[in-house]
Amino acid sequence: MIFTVSAPRLALLLGALLPLVVVGAHAQDRSRVATDTIADSLKARADTLSDTDRLLQEQLKQRVQLRPLPLSGVSDLLPGGSRQVFTRDSIDWAPAQTLSDLLALVPGVFVLRGGGLGRPELPTYQGRGAASIEYVMDGVPYQPLGPDSAAVDPSFIALSLLERVEVESGPGLLRVSLFSRRHERQAPRTQIGVMAGDQGVARYLGDFERRYANGFGIGVLADYFSINAPQGAGGGSSATNLWGQMGWVPSARFGVQAQVLAQLLDRGALVAVGPDGESGDTIGPSVKGNRTDFQLRGSWRQQDDGLGGRIDLFAARSSWSGDSLHQGVGHLGGTAVWRRPTWSAQLTAWHHSEWTPLDAKLSVGWAPTPRLSGSIAAVAQRHAGDRTSDWVEGRVGVLLPYGLSLNGVVRDGHRVQSPALLEEPQQPFTDLEGTAAISWRRFGLEAGYVRNDDWSPIAFRQFLLVPSVGTLPQIEWLTIRGRIAPLSWFTIATHYEHPLQGALPDGQPPKHSYTTATIRSRFLRNFPSGIFGLKVQAVIENWGDGVIGRDSSGVGIPVPGATYIRGLIQFQIGPFFAYYDRVNMSATKTGYVPGYPVSGFGSTFGVRWEFSN
Repeated sequence: MIFTVSAPRLALLLGALLPLVVVGAHAQDRSRVATDTIADSLKARADTLSDTDRLLQEQLKQRVQLRPLPLSGVSDLLPGGSRQVFTRDSIDWAPAQTLSDLLALVPGVFVLRGGGLGRPELPTYQGRGAASIEYVMDGVPYQPLGPDSAAVDPSFIALSLLERVEVESGPGLLRVSLFSRRHERQAPRTQIGVMAGDQGVARYLGDFERRYANGFGIGVLADYFSINAPQGAGGGSSATNLWGQMGWVPSARFGVQAQVLAQLLDRGALVAVGPDGESGDTIGPSVKGNRTDFQLRGSWRQQDDGLGGRIDLFAARSSWSGDSLHQGVGHLGGTAVWRRPTWSAQLTAWHHSEWTPLDAKLSVGWAPTPRLSGSIAAVAQRHAGDRTSDWVEGRVGVLLPYGLSLNGVVRDGHRVQSPALLEEPQQPFTDLEGTAAISWRRFGLEAGYVRNDDWSPIAFRQFLLVPSVGTLPQIEWLTIRGRIAPLSWFTIATHYEHPLQGALPDGQPPKHSYTTATIRSRFLRNFPSGIFGLKVQAVIENWGDGVIGRDSSGVGIPVPGATYIRGLIQFQIGPFFAYYDRVNMSATKTGYVPGYPVSGFGSTFGVRWEFSN
C-alpha cells in the first residue's frame, strides 16, 4: 500500500513533530552531559585514589630500612669518653652554622675567627696551632691543599652534606672524622632550604637521595653560600659545595661506592679600615679556587652483624686549582678490621702521592668486662725529606659504681705536624691526660688534667697580623665539663680550660669557657605525635687576657679578655624546620684575634623543608 501526502498536510505534520524532535534532542544532550559528568567524576575519583595510594606507598617505604655501606675510618673499640659524636639530629639542633661552630662545642678547642660569617674560622686545640686537628672524610685523610698547606679551614665544609661527625680527643691532638650523607630508607629523601640575613647573607640548599631495594643508591647535593663585604673593608665571600654519590650494596656483606665533593671558593682579601674609614693594608689574604675530592670504595664484611672481618679498599684523589696554584694528591689504601664481642683489631695503611708516601696505623681495643676497657695504637708515617712521624698511644677506661668513671691517655713519640712544609722538622713529645667523671640523669661533671710537652706550633697564614706563634713550654691544663638539667626541658652545659702554671701560652687565651643554656620541648601534651619541636638557646663564650701570637719582631701580641653572647631560636613542624640566629648580642668590639673584629648584632634566619616524594 502506498500513502500519499499533500504539501499542506506535510507542512502541518512537520509542525506537529518539530517540538517532539527538539525535546528529544534536548533530552539526548542532557543525557550525554550527565554521562560525561559522571565519567569525569569517576576519572577524578580514580586519580585521587591513585595519588592517595602513591602517598601511602611512599609512607610505607619510609619504614623500610636498607643497608648503606658501613662507616669506615673510625676505631671500632675505644674506652668510654674517648670521642664525642654528633649525629644528623644533633647537628641540626646545635648552635652551629659551620663545622667550626660545631667543633667549638668540644672541650679544649678555641676557634680563631677572622670576623663574622664568610671569614676564616680556624680551630686550635690546646694551643697547638694550625696542625693540632686532623680531618678524615669518609675514611680518607682530608689534607690541607691550596694556598694554605698547613691547616684546613673547616668553615668551607657545609654542614648540610654531613650525616655524622665523630671527634676523637686526646692530649695535644684532635682527630675529626666526617661522614657524608648516607640514605638508608627505601623512600627517597628530598631537601630544600634557604637562608638570609644581615650583610647580604644568602644560602640555598638542594638535596636528593634515593636507595632502591636492589641495593643501588644515588645522592646529589648543592649548597651555595655568599655574604657581602663589610663596609670599606673588602672581604666578601662565597662558597659552593657540590656532592654526588653513587653506590651499589647488593647485600649486607658487600658494596661499592663512588663519591665526589667539589668546592668552589671565592673569598676576597680583607683590608684594614682606619678611624676615618679609609682603607689600609691587607690583613687577610684572598682565596679563590676549586677543590675536588674523589673517592672510589669497595667494602666487604665477613658477617652481616658487624662481627668478624671487614675490609675497605680506597682509590682517591684530591686536587686544588686556583690562585695560580695547581696541586693534586692521589691516595691508595684501605682498612682491615677484625671485631669480636670483647676485642677488636684494625690496620689502616695509605700511600699518598705527595708529602707522605706511607701512613699506617695499627690499633687494638679490649673490653674484657663492661667496667674495664683499653686500647693501644701505633702510628708510622714516612714523609718527604727523609722525615718520619712515629708514636704510640695507650688508653684505659674504668667504670665505677654510682656513675663514676676514670680514663687515662698517653701519647709518646715524634711527629711532623705539617709534612707539606718541607722545612718543618719532626718534634718529640710525651703527652698525658687523665679524667674523672660522674654522670647521672640530670647532672654530669668531668674534671681533667693534661700535661703536654713543649711544642713549636705553626701559625695560621690567614691572619697576616699574627705571622708566628711562640714555642710552647711544657704546659699543664685543667679542663672541666659540666651539665645540669633541673627540668626535663631545661639544660645548662659548659666546658672550661685553663693552664695551671707557668707563663701564658701563645695561640689560645686562658680561662676559656663555652656555656649554653637551652630550653627544648616537643610539647607532647599538645602534639602527642612528636611532630612539633622548639628550642630556645643562649650561648656565652668567655676568656681572659692572653697572648695570641707574635708579631714580625717576635713580640707577643696580647688578646684582651672578652665575652660573646649568642641567641638562637629553632622550631620544627614535621618536615619543616626554621631558625633565627643572632650573634655578638653584647656588641663586643674585641675580636677573637686582635685586628679582626666581629660585627655586633649580626643575625640570620632560614627555613628547610624535607620531604619524601
